[in-house]
Amino acid sequence: MTDPFSDTLKRLRSKAAAFGSEPLLTRPDGTVVDLANGYIPLLANFTFEDKAAKGLRKRRVGDDREVPVYFSAVELVRDNRILLLTGPSGSGKTTFAKYVSYRMATDDFRESRSVIRNELGDSHEETWETGKLEPFYFLVDGAESLRTLVERTLPKLLTQHGDQKIGFQIIIDGVDEAGSEGVELLGSITALVKSTNDVRLLLLGDTKVCSCWVLPSVVARHDILPLLTTQRKRAAYELLIQEGIGLDSSASNPALFALALQAGCVAEQAEDILDEWIKVVGSYGTSAEYLLSKAYEEALRIKRVDQRSTLALPTSLLTPAWSCSAVQQLLAARQLATLPNEEVLDFYYANPGSSQPVIRSWLVRLAGSAKAETLLERLLDGASPESHRAALLIADLVPKDSQFEQSVAKLVLKVVDRGLLTPKEREKAGRILSSLGDPRNLTGLAQIPAGIFVMGSESHPNSQPPNSISLGSFRIGIYPVVNRDYSAFARGTGRDWLSPDGTDPERLNAPATDLTWHDARAYCRWLTERWRASGEITPNDEVRLPTEPEWERASRGDQFEAGSEGLVFPWGTEWNTDAANSEEAGFNNTCAVGLFPKGPSPYGCYDMAGHVWEWCTTLWGEDMASPSFKYPWKNDEREALQGPEKIRRVLRGGCFSSPKVKANYLPETGESWCPDVRAALPHINAAFSAETAPNMAFVEVGQRPEWKVPTNVYRTKWDVHNVPTIVRYQLVNGEIKETGRLVEGDILDKGRLQALIQHN
Repeated sequence: MTDPFSDTLKRLRSKAAAFGSEPLLTRPDGTVVDLANGYIPLLANFTFEDKAAKGLRKRRVGDDREVPVYFSAVELVRDNRILLLTGPSGSGKTTFAKYVSYRMATDDFRESRSVIRNELGDSHEETWETGKLEPFYFLVDGAESLRTLVERTLPKLLTQHGDQKIGFQIIIDGVDEAGSEGVELLGSITALVKSTNDVRLLLLGDTKVCSCWVLPSVVARHDILPLLTTQRKRAAYELLIQEGIGLDSSASNPALFALALQAGCVAEQAEDILDEWIKVVGSYGTSAEYLLSKAYEEALRIKRVDQRSTLALPTSLLTPAWSCSAVQQLLAARQLATLPNEEVLDFYYANPGSSQPVIRSWLVRLAGSAKAETLLERLLDGASPESHRAALLIADLVPKDSQFEQSVAKLVLKVVDRGLLTPKEREKAGRILSSLGDPRNLTGLAQIPAGIFVMGSESHPNSQPPNSISLGSFRIGIYPVVNRDYSAFARGTGRDWLSPDGTDPERLNAPATDLTWHDARAYCRWLTERWRASGEITPNDEVRLPTEPEWERASRGDQFEAGSEGLVFPWGTEWNTDAANSEEAGFNNTCAVGLFPKGPSPYGCYDMAGHVWEWCTTLWGEDMASPSFKYPWKNDEREALQGPEKIRRVLRGGCFSSPKVKANYLPETGESWCPDVRAALPHINAAFSAETAPNMAFVEVGQRPEWKVPTNVYRTKWDVHNVPTIVRYQLVNGEIKETGRLVEGDILDKGRLQALIQHN
């Protein structure tokens, strides 16, 4: 009797090998290029520098930032057992999933390939150093299909693995289609994969949906990059022996580049590419009216029934990319442009979320027309969530200094100030507000009166014992120092500051980062002079970093009983995911300050939990795991500003990659990466406690914010490579201590590496 599941496995195996012959691109003459021969290697937002630095970048003053050299998506699959790759519609996620399946099924990964890595055209070989894997590709079309995978298909598949001599690569495409249930279901899937040796997992989903998901720490996450200009030049020449095709930024989306290739066009806007493509496919006998009406009907259907598009290709001569959402939305917008404004508004209000790409394309098509201006007025008129969302949608489309821009500015300011809409939408509102000129007083100060409060907590040895401290009155920033203000200091003084977003117009109201304790103190001295000259402070006042007690009182308020924990977070005792930019918010980056109005401290200070680590003057000690200056706090040598460089300074508050257990008032310490390493110590300690464990462990210090503690603690093997920083921990007199470290170039010295690893 035939086992139905065995038949399913056979179909999955044969399907993976057949992916290579599926049509991928179509030339202007109608000839088709299959996936095996037309795939353009996708890159991801992870560079060689990121991997080499692991959050510990070293450079000399005046050095320029290196030109990024990106890893390919294939290499990230190679290097991560469990990986989530995200991208917008048309970014090539499904094509990539099928490409990986095909190459694994045909054992084609044995051959290395040259891949362009940046806009300079730098190329490096893409190699596959992992053993042979058998791929199993699954496409998700909703929560139910993902649940079926979790509860039935994958458990059966993994029971088959024990009989195999090669590993399994599970590929799940379209995980965003699971919606709100996706996080829980993916947690179950990762647990299944973790429990089985030689099984790997690749997940693919839409960026907008998946970026907000908080997934298990074992899941590495990266975004797929748009196609570089250099990639498109090479592809156009190899496929068409023609130059100048699809070089505008709109064609960096792989689906739109496929349309540009078939049309052989050099159009700049996505709408122009679509129009040229429609002309070409019309010459094949395919009716433009058919394509437009079908796309619009599909847009209406999806708005009402939240499902993936199931449109069939009308002819084999159309490029497969035509059916992806990015292209369908452009087609629907062109059709919508022929309809009255009332129907356009009905289309938007029926679902302000999913209709946005179509409305945006509509506005691009009709920019400057009376019809477009009338629609803008209607969209921005009112105080409803739909009006606020419309402001986010059209902010970069309205004319500069127009009444529409003023309306947009007012609406996005309300979104930020009042905490309207979702956190992800507020994050976008913060960037728009920055680019328009944030009118808030970002250097405002909160008044902290003189008084006595209880500092410390019983919840962690480093914060014990709680004790009463008397402080004089002081003022402290309502917000962290933002890029706009720190960049003014850097420009005015010539101080070296190499921040990736320090001068980005959309991030001027985000906290200034990539600065040292000495940089922060220099900024305070500079600001002291400016504020004294302007009368903002008196000649006797001084701007400086807070001491640790000052920071804690400003963030936690007045705690009067030593036996009481009081406030755990600035806003209260219970965690609120909408009160801080932490790991749970899903930004994975800084954002505009004050974006979480539910999270200010009792004294009105924002962003004191999560977002960015904040410097204090207070010293910690040489050992990042254990303070030299223990609680209770005293006004002793711990406030010596001229302490030795080897003495670490206190950092407080957590950062955007901190989970709720770290985004609180409890003390942390060290350089920007030290709290993460410190958080790894319990996991290392657990390894030491096992009877069979060695007396030594090594930690690769990972890149922030993607480094997740439990998965990056491992026992070093002799085949270690591409690890620029290794920290050795040992059990010394019952305590875990750092006993050695190799940084960057030291790793290349085999003698030093051998000495580190063989240390007794």
